[in-house]
Amino acid sequence: MPIRLTCESCGATFRVAEKHAGQRGRCPRCRAVVAVSDPPPAAPAEVDAETSEPAGPLVLKDILEAFHGDIEPVRRTLLYRFAVLVLAVLLLMLPFAYLALIAAVGWLFVYHITHNIDAVARTHSVWALLFGYVGPIVVGAILLFFMVKPLFAPRRRTGRLRTLEFGEDPLLFALVTRVARAAGAPEPKRIDVDAHANASAGFGGILGVLFGGDLVLTIGLPLVAGLTVQQFAGVVAHELGHFSQGAAMRLTYVVRSINAWFARLVYERDDWDEALAEGCQRGDRLSVILLVALLCVWLTRRVLWVLMAVGHGLSCFVMRQMEYDADRFETRLVGTAAFLETSRRLLLLEHGTNVAHTLTVHAWLSGGRLPDDLSDLIVGVASAVPRDEVLEIDRKMQQAKTGLFDTHPAHGDRVRAARREKAPGVFHLGGPAARLFSDFAKTSRAASMDFYRFAFSKRVRRDMLVPATTLLSGGNGSTDA
Repeated sequence: MPIRLTCESCGATFRVAEKHAGQRGRCPRCRAVVAVSDPPPAAPAEVDAETSEPAGPLVLKDILEAFHGDIEPVRRTLLYRFAVLVLAVLLLMLPFAYLALIAAVGWLFVYHITHNIDAVARTHSVWALLFGYVGPIVVGAILLFFMVKPLFAPRRRTGRLRTLEFGEDPLLFALVTRVARAAGAPEPKRIDVDAHANASAGFGGILGVLFGGDLVLTIGLPLVAGLTVQQFAGVVAHELGHFSQGAAMRLTYVVRSINAWFARLVYERDDWDEALAEGCQRGDRLSVILLVALLCVWLTRRVLWVLMAVGHGLSCFVMRQMEYDADRFETRLVGTAAFLETSRRLLLLEHGTNVAHTLTVHAWLSGGRLPDDLSDLIVGVASAVPRDEVLEIDRKMQQAKTGLFDTHPAHGDRVRAARREKAPGVFHLGGPAARLFSDFAKTSRAASMDFYRFAFSKRVRRDMLVPATTLLSGGNGSTDA
């Protein structure tokens, strides 16, 4: 299908053949350089056709027969492996720099206690004793506490995950196992699901990092609800592609953990932080000392921010390369055409997630009601996006540029890399991915309830749930409406 273009220089409108997608040409009127974007995505009704139409029961034979061999291995250069090793070593040095900073503050604290008491005592002034000797001790003790506290603070939970059992969803496990074999990647030891429109691969604990035995695949159920079996298999291949990176994956896990740890030190606050801030507002003389302590804590976190920025900057290039590699696993499994369609679909699901979360919060605050199936709501919003908005979302993402500090390549760069693969794919199977689950609706609703109890309140009850269609139709589920 020809691609319609509009020259930004002169406003001329013209068409080019689809084979020129991703290339550059000149406007026939003013000769300005024009970038040829990807073909426009299908209208929402067409995009959803495969996921919404009822299909016959899926059986194991259907999955196995849809595979036509294994994919060509994704090779990584020795230079890339060396870069990951160097990066991990450099980032491991940053926590030691923080520990050295704690040791320096501790040394100054002890030095003040043991060496400055005589000088203050000679002044024979109570105020000099209070602000010249006791004050710095209070400030130093508070500063040391706030510097050491993050080392032992428990990690915040990001929500509950549900672990699937093989006997309950054998078709899903069969697909994941076959995709792992086709990609030359180890099988995950566990499959978790949640209510986020995302998927991830990681290690279940420190032993998994060291020995590679506890690999975990986490699947966002809105992806299952909004993708076909083929598209979903491509997403799985992408994540398992990370598993196949062996030592590089373990080193990258260390890199991500260090970056996340620094982010916690810089941004996370707890009751102790609030108590210190409240103490500075009391208006008495002690508040002056606490204000100095708060300033010292702030300066320390600025230093940590610099370390975090350094670690993030060092890791971005390697992270982007890992995403390109994982994209190649996906493209080679399901084909370039399916990768492009999945990419567009994921953009819509991301948009649907943002709108669905807004609708959910509004329904909760206005009427104490929540959609019974968050996946249904996300897919419903994504499917209702008008065609002109679909085109606008796709256009903006095509024009996005990969930044120096981006951990993931921009959408347009990933699409262009996938086009260069020109892969036909070795797995082709249509129909909604939800068919892989024995009872997808039940699993999705349970995951939605887990999400609500984490995000809103543990007291969320089932009688507070309303059909997702209620929110889609403009209602908030309130009994007062």
